[in-house]
Amino acid sequence: MATDQTVGDPDAKPKKDLWDKLSIILEPVGGLITAITIAMVSYYASDYINRNQENEAKTRLYTELMSKREESEAALRKDMFSSIINSLLRENVTMDEKILQLELLAYNFHESLNLTPLFTYLNRKNNGDTKDEALRTSYRQRLFNMSKEVTSKQLASLEGVASVEKFVYFYDSLAFNPNDTFSCVFLDSIVNGKKIDSIKHIVHLTILEKDEINSSVKVRLKVATRMPGKQDKVVDPSFTIDYFEFPMIDNTRLINDKRVAAVLRDFDPVNKFIEMDVIFFPGSHSSLKERPYYDDIVAKLLPKSKK
Repeated sequence: MATDQTVGDPDAKPKKDLWDKLSIILEPVGGLITAITIAMVSYYASDYINRNQENEAKTRLYTELMSKREESEAALRKDMFSSIINSLLRENVTMDEKILQLELLAYNFHESLNLTPLFTYLNRKNNGDTKDEALRTSYRQRLFNMSKEVTSKQLASLEGVASVEKFVYFYDSLAFNPNDTFSCVFLDSIVNGKKIDSIKHIVHLTILEKDEINSSVKVRLKVATRMPGKQDKVVDPSFTIDYFEFPMIDNTRLINDKRVAAVLRDFDPVNKFIEMDVIFFPGSHSSLKERPYYDDIVAKLLPKSKK
């Protein structure tokens, strides 16, 4: 028995559906989009790299220029310092010339050198060697004015980061009461894990003695640092301050890399008053000769432990 079979045309092409047609259209478009994307990424990446390289070159050039300028200034200051010191310590130099040399030192190196010994030395030499009373008084006043100006310059450089409390003490020569105390509080904070703890530095400045001849005051500077949940940390130094003590050099180190200094601003034996400043400022703004403790550096560089 014969069966009818439908045999397809072997040469007939299969009918294309919608997806086949879309594939034919999108394949070249996809290739074009890929090529455009690669070109754009390459362009922007190249532009980004070029701008970074240009910025790095500018930064490197600026750094080199600043470094060379600082090296030149350092060499000049070194030669200047050596010349002034050698001239200052020669015996055949007049007191006027010595004070001039100290002025050059003070106005150029007051942030990096402790000039108190030189001020004290010249003041002592002036009192002992200058026979003319008027000239001796003139030289002494010149030294005092110079030291006051250096103090003012240092306070100006601390402006914006320092807290200053003024203390004016009026006294009577017949009823001078030692142990007169001036008190103030400076606020600070320290990061403790995820929170910030407040710190109080409670300062007591006590006058122990006064010297009207040398315009100096012996004081006790007691600072109690109070932190939450901890015992107060107390520093209690006693020292003599005069016009030749400078805050960026002569200061007391506190915790959290802070400094406190007492500065004599005026000593008037005629009107009988003493004016002093108590200054609280970060250790990063102390003199260039000061170096932070290793623990302070590590505490600033390492991330705080999370609690």
